[in-house]
Amino acid sequence: MIGFPVTIDAIKQIWLVDFEYRQPDGETPNVHCMVAREFHTGETLRLRSSELESLVAAPFPVSDDSLFVAYYASAELNCFLKLGWQLPCRILDLYTEFRCLTSGLATPCGWGLLGALAYFGLDALGAAEKDAMRDLAIRGGPFTEDEWTALVDYCETDVVALAKLLPAMDDTIDLPRALLRGRYMAAAARMETNGIPVDVKTFHRLRQNWEQIKHELIVSIDKDYCVFVPANQRKINPDSKFGQSILHTAKQWEIDAHDLLETVDYIWKQHRESTQAFYEAKREARKVTGLTRRKMDEWENGLLKDHSSFPGLDTMARELAGRFPELGIGRGYVAEDNYDKTDYPGQLWDILRDERDRPKSRSDQEILDEAADCVTRNGKTECPQPLSFKAERWAAFLIKHDIPWPFLETGSLDLSDETFRQMARRYPQVAPMRELRYSLSQMRLAELPVGADGRNRCMLSAFCSRTGRNQPSNAKFLFGPSVWLRGLIRPEPGRAIAYVDWSQQEFGIGAALSGDVAMQDAYLSGDPYLSFAKQAKAVPADATKKSHPDERDQYKICSLAVQYGMGQQSLAVSLGKSEALARHLLGMHKEVYWKFWQWSQGAVDHAMVFGRLHTVFGWEVHVGNRSNPRSLANFPCQANGAEMLRLACCMLTEQGVKVCAPVHDAVLIEASEDKIHEVIEQTQDVMREASRVILDGFELRSDVNVMVFPERYMDDRGARMWNKMMRLLEGQERRLREFTDAEF
Repeated sequence: MIGFPVTIDAIKQIWLVDFEYRQPDGETPNVHCMVAREFHTGETLRLRSSELESLVAAPFPVSDDSLFVAYYASAELNCFLKLGWQLPCRILDLYTEFRCLTSGLATPCGWGLLGALAYFGLDALGAAEKDAMRDLAIRGGPFTEDEWTALVDYCETDVVALAKLLPAMDDTIDLPRALLRGRYMAAAARMETNGIPVDVKTFHRLRQNWEQIKHELIVSIDKDYCVFVPANQRKINPDSKFGQSILHTAKQWEIDAHDLLETVDYIWKQHRESTQAFYEAKREARKVTGLTRRKMDEWENGLLKDHSSFPGLDTMARELAGRFPELGIGRGYVAEDNYDKTDYPGQLWDILRDERDRPKSRSDQEILDEAADCVTRNGKTECPQPLSFKAERWAAFLIKHDIPWPFLETGSLDLSDETFRQMARRYPQVAPMRELRYSLSQMRLAELPVGADGRNRCMLSAFCSRTGRNQPSNAKFLFGPSVWLRGLIRPEPGRAIAYVDWSQQEFGIGAALSGDVAMQDAYLSGDPYLSFAKQAKAVPADATKKSHPDERDQYKICSLAVQYGMGQQSLAVSLGKSEALARHLLGMHKEVYWKFWQWSQGAVDHAMVFGRLHTVFGWEVHVGNRSNPRSLANFPCQANGAEMLRLACCMLTEQGVKVCAPVHDAVLIEASEDKIHEVIEQTQDVMREASRVILDGFELRSDVNVMVFPERYMDDRGARMWNKMMRLLEGQERRLREFTDAEF
């Protein structure tokens, strides 16, 4: 940053940039076009994909003395990475700065580009027109000339919007700190491009048998509770085309229509799941080649024309074979200039010649007849019937086991997950049902995006929380859903991954920023929770984790409760003990770490007086009328923890470490098997340095969990459920094999 201007007006070259692209779930972007405009001169570049792909570097300066400006810059930087371009050195992300400016405040039109323009009273492209152009970009090519023009024009409207927004926001931007946030967006782009390695085989096995596994999981746990009941039997509508087909086929085969309906559902799902990827690849192949059935007819009807004379088909077919193994026509280009003897264009032509472009429908007569034959031979197929949790049955279980349960103001049982979690601590017999309900609520495997290269990729949604933390979709980020699903994370052969996390990060941050020496001593001891118990005279000075586990756990829960702003009532529930004990523990925390509490209350007082709080690097939260003092007290630890993670990710990715994902207070890194320990050491050095920078010299430790192929990532909290799900999966696959063997 040395020598770089600290105001926007002093920067000689400012390039406002926007890309349009299509990004299928789990994949890197397919770039359509880019528009870039120099802010001072108005010089504008409008480039389509073919022109962009011919460039080895960005067509404008990206060095130290120029500034790259975008709105949610990691999206544009992902396009840079896809094109193989060097990332800009200086990045200003107006989304990030708008988010910082309004953190904790209401934004009437949201945080998108249109919302930012509206916030500053600037006009913009109409939302309907914007949606139409976005749909065109998502659809992908080939584009007509008019569509190309419209798409590039649309891309330019966002650049024009940036040119309006930049001067409007100029006075609100603290440039040196803004550039640090822009630097993180480059790190986020690298991490999004890397993605998380997934055990694809197990992923597809789980996805294929998902509904059956969930059904069996419910049945296996509910046998001790009897609170789930089958949903009402589906009705067959005789007026619908599908209903008529079911009734007609059942009459023809002389079988029960409801048995046929269940078996049709089962067989249709199996067919759809086994062929969906093939048809998606086929549709993509049509777009790339432009070979519609009509065009193929016209070509073949020409004089002495067949697939072998179609221009460029050999090259396109080999490339498509490599990109889409689901087509089943071979490996394509094994290496540069390395051809095999497979007739790629001939096979692709035959596939595209076939009229079917999507899986068979449920009403397809082949599906109906196959299902009817199965019912005739083996009886109905056990397609899992939906099961529903019944509150009245849960109430009967609670009465039978004499478990008092909280009620809502309406008089109904409080069935929230938080209540289940708290009650499970007090009554162990509640725990399996809580785990089941939570797992079912988080089981969204169908939404988890995994690319053709076996990588889970999604937008990290940097700076989306009030504390500035990443906020990726729980359904799309592998660290988001149920903990047991993280067992899908596994390195490829010859590779290794490591989960490196700061030890008791928030405890250490609070100790350092508050200047509480007693708290710092506890952190530096290596076991702050046991040290807290010793400092409170609850255990002898020579106590160990093994000799006093119960006391350590109580003081650990108390320490964590303080970090999350819990009061004595919530702490009592978390402990599963009396409020008197909770009150005593909180009192000891305030007595032992009095300086921390003084600092924490000082943060709340500052926020109430001045209307805002900020981190060491300037991320802000604004205080509104409904601000919660507990969340304000927690902000310095949470938000500075986010700063620490961002700084570490910047340094790691810039040093060439392959970071697959940032996870709250940790990073998942990847390297070759023989280099992983070297990279771990490098990562821990960086994480120590990042903590020293944020905490003015105070250093935080980190822990490491290493997985070398064929090992998989496994969180202790999810190991039991993973093993259970694998047993259910193997049982379902065994029954399916037996069913198939019986059928044939």
